[in-house]
Amino acid sequence: MRVKTQPGEVGEPWSRRKLMALLAGVLATVLLLVAGLTLTVVQAITAALSSDEVADLAEEFPVGPDGVRGEDYRDAVAAAPMLEATADDLKFAPTTLETTPAIAIPAPTGVGEIGVPTGFPQTPEGAIGQLAAIVTTVLPAMSVDGARAVHEAWADSGADFGSWPILLAIQSFHASAGTIDGDGEIAMTVAPVGAQIKGTDGDAWVLACVQLDVQVVVTQKVRFGFGHCERMEWEGDRWQIGAGDPPALAPSTWPGSQRSLDAGWQTYVEGGR
Repeated sequence: MRVKTQPGEVGEPWSRRKLMALLAGVLATVLLLVAGLTLTVVQAITAALSSDEVADLAEEFPVGPDGVRGEDYRDAVAAAPMLEATADDLKFAPTTLETTPAIAIPAPTGVGEIGVPTGFPQTPEGAIGQLAAIVTTVLPAMSVDGARAVHEAWADSGADFGSWPILLAIQSFHASAGTIDGDGEIAMTVAPVGAQIKGTDGDAWVLACVQLDVQVVVTQKVRFGFGHCERMEWEGDRWQIGAGDPPALAPSTWPGSQRSLDAGWQTYVEGGR
């Protein structure tokens, strides 16, 4: 890869270090563009659905005889915008001085298909735990094939792999960093540090969101906060990713910052019931 030059100028080859210096900024933008969304699409309103908005949706979509509000309600919850985050919000920020509420997430009790931790209860917190287990299994490998295997095992048959934001983030990362699947120069750690429940419908559907502390090393370390939401459905004896359009972009903010608190993130505490 060479630097673009003006006529008569000679370009110098880009070093990996120079590329990483650009990646720190580029990657933040790339992750905010997953699922084909741009920053101008999402308007800054609230971190999640406010109590008034929940009441409005509940009135618009009453509970049916089967005890749920239905697909239109679920689509409305998924599409509702969340707090708008900028590239700067992903970067280091001072810890907020306000008290951050905590949400107790149950620990897994076993290991399921493709090595994904499982055994979470049929509760909204259990859905968050399963989502975190899926994402933290997929991302560190930074592999399209690995992501496909996990998605096939842990998503509804109607869920589209090609539009999965996690897949798009992996593809975008490789395109920006000049890396490929299995590149030995990539080292990534991903840990859940925040969570929120955007909405529920009955006891078998949750719009679950998890905030991740992501650290990437490709010669030079890059660290940022990354928010991700999914439709989670209870199927058989476990939670899995549900079908439907990807939810509105989750706020990607630095964990523990005031901006994170404003976005509705609660501290992820594993071991709850």
